[in-house]
Amino acid sequence: MRIMIGHNYYQQPGGEDAVFQAEVAMLKKHGHEVHVYERSNAEIEGGFFHKLRQLCSFRWSKRSYNEVRALIREFKPDIAHFHNTFFMMTPSVYDACHDDGVFVVQSLHNFRSVCMNALFLRDKKVCELCTPASSFNGIFHRCYRKSFLLSVAMADMIGYHWRRSTWIKKVDRFIVASEFTRTQFIRFGFPSSKIVVKPHFVDEPVIRDGKVDGKYMLYAGRLSDEKGIEVLLHAWAEIKDIPLYIVGSGPLKAYVEAFVKRQGLDNIRVFGFLDHQRYEEVFAAASALIVPSLCYENFPRVVVEAYARGIAVIASRLGSLQEVVQDQKTGVLFTAGDAEDLCRCVRKVWKGSQYLELGRNARNLYAALYTEQINYDILMSLYSKAHKPH
Repeated sequence: MRIMIGHNYYQQPGGEDAVFQAEVAMLKKHGHEVHVYERSNAEIEGGFFHKLRQLCSFRWSKRSYNEVRALIREFKPDIAHFHNTFFMMTPSVYDACHDDGVFVVQSLHNFRSVCMNALFLRDKKVCELCTPASSFNGIFHRCYRKSFLLSVAMADMIGYHWRRSTWIKKVDRFIVASEFTRTQFIRFGFPSSKIVVKPHFVDEPVIRDGKVDGKYMLYAGRLSDEKGIEVLLHAWAEIKDIPLYIVGSGPLKAYVEAFVKRQGLDNIRVFGFLDHQRYEEVFAAASALIVPSLCYENFPRVVVEAYARGIAVIASRLGSLQEVVQDQKTGVLFTAGDAEDLCRCVRKVWKGSQYLELGRNARNLYAALYTEQINYDILMSLYSKAHKPH
């Protein structure tokens, strides 16, 4: 099968990039012809007038439209599969495919098409005030980067494509990673018949045998408000006897380091991004992964990374996390935003090495649902129903 895959990188690496790269590698491994079309939000960088021109293209990019049409004529894909299209690529790529009769598959990694900050989050709490018909509240509260101008631009882009029915008419299939996410999109007007649930996967790693005790709790991900970093730190201000490793970077990295120093938390080690080998080493020695998110996650890929390694997950009882973390079986759920409840759950999992049994269950769930082969079979089933042979 000939597959064109499109992805727009954000300015900082994230989970969407990892999913995109993993799927490209998987398809090539199985012998498919893959052509990748990439753009990056780094293109926004430049002087005032350059940024203004880019801002004017938020709705629809003539460049992306023309480039994708040229690729279609040259590559002649059976399927066009897009991951992120915001902001440089824009939904114009759907029009390019539609005009040339190519079926479009869109992976919905976040809620950008119905919420300007993509998270359903405001003031560190879940917010669902905006609708496809109106993003007024998002503008009023400056939900995109706390900027009135940028929030107006985002509201204009979202509203424009809902008025044109872009997502309804120009996309043939959507992929989401959890049933929770599927339900959310249906609530906001996406056709249920077009949405397929395909969870994330990771390559099968070399795993521990269950006999080695974990050495610390682990947080791995972006250091930002929506990820619940402050909740994690306030929990650890009361946990002086259990080590915590924090891996990742983001806008709150300096805050995290300052908090750890100010509170004298010698049991916390803060890392930035780690290379692959070091990341594997740090992950493998963890007792449990902590996912303290305050927003609706679409199924963090890091959860599958933990399951594949036989590592339990302690997560917020919120959004898709309630679905992918089986409470008291593959991990433990705590009340989102509640540092005291997180503290209680951490001690419960650590005491008596409960994480070992939870980790074994997590590994079994990985084998049943999240391997590369299972994921490939789901994707091929979707592709085979969608594409029209030339």
